[in-house]
Amino acid sequence: MQRRDAGVKKIRIFINGFGRIGRSAARIILENPELELVGINDLCSFEQMAYLLKYDSQYRTFPYEIKLDNHLLYVNNHDIRLFSHQNASDINIEALDIDIVLECTGMFLTVESNMPWIKNGAKRVIVSAPPSDAMPTYIFGVNHKEYKQEQIISNSSCSANAIVPIFKIIDKHFGIRSAMMSMYHSYTFYQNLLDNKHYSTEIRRTRSATQNIIPLASTAAKATEYFFPHLKGQFHAVSIRVPIPATTLYDLSISLKSSATKEEVNRQFVSEIESFYTDILDVTDTPKESSDYIKSPYSATINLPFTLLSKDNLLRISAWQDNEYGYAKRLVDMANVIGQN
Repeated sequence: MQRRDAGVKKIRIFINGFGRIGRSAARIILENPELELVGINDLCSFEQMAYLLKYDSQYRTFPYEIKLDNHLLYVNNHDIRLFSHQNASDINIEALDIDIVLECTGMFLTVESNMPWIKNGAKRVIVSAPPSDAMPTYIFGVNHKEYKQEQIISNSSCSANAIVPIFKIIDKHFGIRSAMMSMYHSYTFYQNLLDNKHYSTEIRRTRSATQNIIPLASTAAKATEYFFPHLKGQFHAVSIRVPIPATTLYDLSISLKSSATKEEVNRQFVSEIESFYTDILDVTDTPKESSDYIKSPYSATINLPFTLLSKDNLLRISAWQDNEYGYAKRLVDMANVIGQN
C-alpha cells in the first residue's frame, strides 16, 4: 500500500456494510495515500470480514498482509476498528474522528436514517444507492463540482453512474427526446443461486440466477431523471440479469432532437472524454467481452463500433461497466471530493 507523507492529514473513512461494494471500496481506499480506512461495521463475523477482504473470486487475492486481533483488522500493520451492530446509533465512533461514512448496506436510504452517523461524530455520509427521499445526489464527473457542503448525500446507483455521463454528452450536442435502457446485468447476492423462496415482491427473483436470464424492474430510469428534470417521464429501463458474476452491458436507445451521424456521435464521445471525462469514461473499438472488463475503473466504456443511428434519429449506444468495482471507484472519488470541502 502507498502511504501519504507523515504530517499530511488523510481523509478518514468508515464503511458501514461490507458487501461487494463495501469491500471493493475498502481495497481502493487502502491503495490511496490520501485516504485512511479507520473502521468497518457489518453483521458478519470479524473472521469473515478479514477473509473476504483478502480473498475475492473476481478481484483475486488482495496482495497485502492481513491479520485479525480481536476487534482490530491489520492490513500491512495499518489498524482498522471492526464493529458488528445493526443500528448506527449503537456504534461509538466519536474517538475515530471520521470524516466520511460510506453507507454501503443499501438499507438506509433517507437523510433521517443516516443522521445517527452525524450525531455520533461523523462529518459526512455518502449513501451508495439512490435515496428514497429528497437527499441530494451527486455523481462524480457529472455534478460533483456543484457539491453544496451537505452532510448526507447519495452517490446514486451503479447504472446511473454509467448512463448519466453518456446521456449528458448526447443531450449537450444533439438533444434527447426520450430513451429506453436495457441493462444486461450480472447477478447479485440479492438473487437466488437455486430456485427457492424469496422475500422480494418480484416473483422472478425466486428463480436461479445461475441458470436463467431474468428480466427485472429497474430504478435506473428514476435515478437518471434526477439529472435531467426536463426529461421527466421520458426514460424507461429494464435490468436483464444474466448468469455471470461480474460486469454489465448497457444497450441504450435514444431518440435525438437533431440529426447526426454515427461518426459525429463517436467524435463527440472521444472529444468530451478527453476534455471532461478522463478516468471516468472510456471508449474502445476492440472486440472485448464481459470478462475483459472485470475490475475496469471506468464508470462506462463505450463500444464505438456498436454506435448505430437510424434515419429517424434513433441512436443506439453500447457500453460496458464493472458495476461493482467501477461504481466503488466513483464512490471513493466522491469521498475524496467532499472530504476536502
